[in-house]
Amino acid sequence: MKIKKITALFAAFALSVCLTACGNAESTPDGGTITTLDPSQLETVTEAAEATELPAVALRVVEDREGSVVEVPESVETIVSTAPSITEILQGLGLTDKIIAADIYSADVEGISADICTIDFSNLNIEELTALAPDLIIVSGMSMTGADDPYAALKEAGVNVVYIPTSTSISGVKMDIEFLAAYLKAEDQGAKLIADIDEAVNDISARVEAVGEKKTVYFEIGAAPYLYSCGSGTFIDEMITVCGGVNIYADEEGWLSNSEESVIAADPDVIISNVQYDGYDYTEISSRPGWENLKAVRSGAVYSVDSNATSRPSQHVIEGLYRIAEALYPEIFSSEE
Repeated sequence: MKIKKITALFAAFALSVCLTACGNAESTPDGGTITTLDPSQLETVTEAAEATELPAVALRVVEDREGSVVEVPESVETIVSTAPSITEILQGLGLTDKIIAADIYSADVEGISADICTIDFSNLNIEELTALAPDLIIVSGMSMTGADDPYAALKEAGVNVVYIPTSTSISGVKMDIEFLAAYLKAEDQGAKLIADIDEAVNDISARVEAVGEKKTVYFEIGAAPYLYSCGSGTFIDEMITVCGGVNIYADEEGWLSNSEESVIAADPDVIISNVQYDGYDYTEISSRPGWENLKAVRSGAVYSVDSNATSRPSQHVIEGLYRIAEALYPEIFSSEE
């Protein structure tokens, strides 16, 4: 079943009003509203579709993360995942058995065979994907149209392609989970994943509420000499805030290339690194020239956290949250979390 998009302005308006009235909807700053319908609501929506000369809608309809109304397929048996965060969400939904191909960076996702994580989506091979004949391809990033859409040929061949925007907040991660769970009919498991995220956020927030002066944090994503960090509008910055910290680059926006001088000037209480590659030892941070007098270095508050849990927008942000919280306030959080 192909994705059906409503393009006529009045038709889209009429159907969206009906969806809002009949379904369960939620909006966040990260994406579109997700609206789900059950069979008891089908008649009302079908009447609205007929009134606007649209075909009767499928039994269940959802609005995707980009705001387009899509039909939920009768079944999806084979899936291609284009990003490790998507693969992790599918794993959390209990759908790893449906993944027949994934990107090369998904090879470390638990339960995924490295044999199927062979696709380089930076150098897309449409012929290879066509030969797989998947029921669904889930793409990370914003969708494209016309000649700019690398998946156009697959769509014309009848393959469903859905897009998951790169989430910049915890609420966006929850929306990703909710949409994929609704689209793949795994709502119960999706609800559990979201509830687990909410529980972790509430737990950590409650435990750091009594903290007096909040600790300042330098979060390093790229090691010297090519330092890289993040400012506001990123889910890492939000994670730091949830954990009772203050990002030294909170006044800047997005992912950023930073300087050693700016770190030294900020003199953070805590330094956290999620840089992980073969041969790298994060303890080199403490031996950088000019860093020996930083509060974080003098107090031994230089930590390494798992890169995947703090860089992939999936339900595994839970682990990332607890590791960041432990680095900030070890007296409150233990490694057993």
